[in-house]
Amino acid sequence: MTFEIAFVLVLLVVAMVLLATELIPIELVALLLVTALAASGVLDAGIAFQGFASETVVMLACVMVLSRRLADSGLIARITRFLFQAGQVGKRGTTARLMAVSAFMSSFITNTSTTAVLIPAVADISTRTGTHPGRFLMPMAFASMMGGSATLIGTSTNLAASGALARLGLEPFSTFEFVGVAVVVTLVGITALTLFGSLLLPRSPDDISGSSIDTPLFMTTLTVPEDSPSIGATIAELDFASISLDPLAISREGGRVAAHPRRKLLADDRIIVQGSRDAVLAVLRNPQLGLIAKFGLQPDSASKARVVDAVLMPGACWIGQTLASMRAQLGSEISILALHRRGQAQPALIGRMRLKVGDVLLLSGPQGAIQTLKDGTDLSLLDTQLPLPPTQAEGTWTLIALVLAIIAGTTGVLPLSVALLVAVLALIVAGRMTLQDSFTMINWRVLLLIGGMSSFGLAMLESGAATWLASGLLAVLGGYGPHMLLLGLGLLTILLTQPMSNAAAALTLLPVAVEMAGQVGADPRPFAVMVTLSASLSFIAPFEPALLLIYGPGEYSFKDFPRAGGPVTLLSLAILLLLVPILWPLQMS
Repeated sequence: MTFEIAFVLVLLVVAMVLLATELIPIELVALLLVTALAASGVLDAGIAFQGFASETVVMLACVMVLSRRLADSGLIARITRFLFQAGQVGKRGTTARLMAVSAFMSSFITNTSTTAVLIPAVADISTRTGTHPGRFLMPMAFASMMGGSATLIGTSTNLAASGALARLGLEPFSTFEFVGVAVVVTLVGITALTLFGSLLLPRSPDDISGSSIDTPLFMTTLTVPEDSPSIGATIAELDFASISLDPLAISREGGRVAAHPRRKLLADDRIIVQGSRDAVLAVLRNPQLGLIAKFGLQPDSASKARVVDAVLMPGACWIGQTLASMRAQLGSEISILALHRRGQAQPALIGRMRLKVGDVLLLSGPQGAIQTLKDGTDLSLLDTQLPLPPTQAEGTWTLIALVLAIIAGTTGVLPLSVALLVAVLALIVAGRMTLQDSFTMINWRVLLLIGGMSSFGLAMLESGAATWLASGLLAVLGGYGPHMLLLGLGLLTILLTQPMSNAAAALTLLPVAVEMAGQVGADPRPFAVMVTLSASLSFIAPFEPALLLIYGPGEYSFKDFPRAGGPVTLLSLAILLLLVPILWPLQMS
């Protein structure tokens, strides 16, 4: 093993640890990787930075803009509501219909946008059918990932892998190259989750009725100001029980004390409470109590503020920071009222809690400030009543532009990257959106991650690390035939999607797959397809943004995803093993 190979493999392990723990933002990990490769001489500086200026990055940015514009316009939501206005079809029928709609939509807009648009529809269906939303949300999100794998623009993983193939000297994937496999995976997935969903999903539809659906519990810190009418009152006299708010502890000078019913409140006391969204707001909006949130909603302004739930997304700049630090960065207009974290039972001063992916924050502020948060990529707002800036007419024009771009790209009139860029520029020139609007719709962190990991994949090949890993896999699996090699690549890719993003895992292993094919004298394309689709169809953990969006609303625990997603992932892998060698012959020499 040479120094270059060892250096690249050490970087791989370090990157996996950093991406899994999110000790630092993911875009910083990508930039550090590129810097280390260029500084060490493993890659020339010009080559190391090529990933950030690739055709893939341009295509992905355009897809983000068009998808976000469609989702925000309300056009897709209106179509979805129309589809579910038909008569009752039962829980299994509803699951099948939701999954079919989700898979179709995500073929043309990103699976994350599809999931975000469909969550309100699922909430409405759950209320009308008396079924816990967890029964529908996971199948819907799984289907968005299945449908997204069908086209080049449905998921960032396919786009990133196509660009990586071009940099490896191979023909990039075409727009609809994966449709055949994706259709089979989607149909089998819909059938499996429709028929056996009650066994795989965490909640049976008979477990609860619509009137007993649990609500997420938020934890917050209530401060007793010096002029509060609650000074001298006991915890019992505040009557938290009438609004189902649970006082957990009181933090005051000298330490923390129990929130005993007879405990009297002092000025500057901080009461740690836990309850539903409505319970938290009821306390803050009650001037007779005179209590305020630690980070700022005053009782006299509570009724005027816009209140939203926001999920902290992967790669958000606040991950690992305290809530107090986030509050300082948000500005004076935004208040952080409470925090919901799955499994958080111990009382805690939320201002000192380190933020994690999937935390749900209860935020308030004026409409303009809330809209600014919505336009960013760090938070995904779950408030379904937030006014949408683009009109449905603008959504229609966006849909037309997207369809024309796909037609132009697939028929060869224009390269797909150029066609997508023309679609975005046409909307800007026509006054349907501004250039600044388009910038806010782009997830720059994802672009930086893909650019950095693209360079790292090239370093795997140039340094010989890909050859070294491929030789190791061949030594273990080579005697069992090419199908076992495909299985090994698929399993290794799925394994890597757990600490890394799906796209990052694909970009890391594509050079290994291409090198392995060369060593056994096979066409590298089926090996590349196996890695790409295995990464796109990994449902085991809620690290994919589409799965993270449903984590809170579905009230899932981490173990629910391998329970339902494990069998679906293995089923998808079995289909890939069957169809990939048929549709992309191995052509062993």
